[in-house]
Amino acid sequence: MSIELDPSSQLSFRRPLTEAIKESLIIRNPTQLPIAFKVKTTAPKQYCVRPNSGRIEPGQEQEVQVQMQAMKEDPPADFKCKDKFLVQSVAITAEREQIAPADLWPTMERDAKDQIREKKIRCAFLPPLEHAITQIQEEDESVSHTTASTHLQSPQAVLPPTTAHIQTTSSISAAPSLVSRDSYNSTTSTSTGTDAQKLKRDLDSAQHIIQNLQNSVKQLEAETNTLRQRKSDSASSGSAPTLTAVHVAQPKGFPASYVAGAALIAFIFAYLFF
Repeated sequence: MSIELDPSSQLSFRRPLTEAIKESLIIRNPTQLPIAFKVKTTAPKQYCVRPNSGRIEPGQEQEVQVQMQAMKEDPPADFKCKDKFLVQSVAITAEREQIAPADLWPTMERDAKDQIREKKIRCAFLPPLEHAITQIQEEDESVSHTTASTHLQSPQAVLPPTTAHIQTTSSISAAPSLVSRDSYNSTTSTSTGTDAQKLKRDLDSAQHIIQNLQNSVKQLEAETNTLRQRKSDSASSGSAPTLTAVHVAQPKGFPASYVAGAALIAFIFAYLFF
């Protein structure tokens, strides 16, 4: 098993190339032994690699900075870069631990060249970032127009109106990324204006309702205070009530005192003799 590279096959440099550009190359060691590595290039005057060699312990990684020197002028847009990098690696066994780092690669190339692993990385020049964004937008708009034409020419026109409407809606919902940015912005702007007007009307209505509720609360408070005042006045006037003499008609027959005495005598008599 050899090393792993990130990026694995292409090192990209974005224009303008009239400025120095620095990119990173990650070298990982997934093996159980230390690994020695060395980086070579087909254009040593154009690129500066730091570090261009070293040692990576098991399970570790090393970041290598690759700097491309500034060019006098940008190559044509259709220019194909032919520069390449070669990353060599070899496992450091117990016997090779005794070899000095400066002598390791000459020794390996002389005595164990078949054990050296190699991976190649090509270089590529990318367009400027602004151009790339514009190109992506144009591609999105082109796909959007193509999709719209496809929907217009599709045999859905022969379907019942309800079915055609449902399928068209489903297609638009399933692929929102294919909708044109311009139409999206227009729809969003119109929707935002309508929502703002509706929100303003709702706010005015809510304020009117709040005002009515406040007036109702004030009216209830006034009525409550009036009732409390009346209750207080009534309590004050009723603290010294006027007594009116009432003539109670005496019932006909024996007085109550006689009846009570007779009952007491009957109780005593029964208690003593029975």
